[in-house]
Amino acid sequence: MAAMNMNQEQFQQVMKGDTPVLVDFWAPWCGYCRRIGPAYDKVAEEQGKNLVVAKVNVDEEDRLAEAEQIEVLPTLVLYRNGKAVDSIVAPDSKAAIDEFIQGALAK
Repeated sequence: MAAMNMNQEQFQQVMKGDTPVLVDFWAPWCGYCRRIGPAYDKVAEEQGKNLVVAKVNVDEEDRLAEAEQIEVLPTLVLYRNGKAVDSIVAPDSKAAIDEFIQGALAK
């Protein structure tokens, strides 16, 4: 299953749950965002039972990106209990994303 696209309302709903949430803040004009997209979707397939894996298009959800203090794209943020635990900017591979998730969940 690919990562789900999420708007602000869905974001707020998901944050109320007990499952950790991994969010990719991206934009369609961001070449690097598009390049890392397939690796992120693979993470969604593999981690979908343990995490909510989602994407937020910052062009469509600029207020949400601003509220979450997203300044560089792509930025991946791991949330637990509605709070940001950790983030990574422009991971270079699926392995880097997997490593980030493991480290963030250990916090």
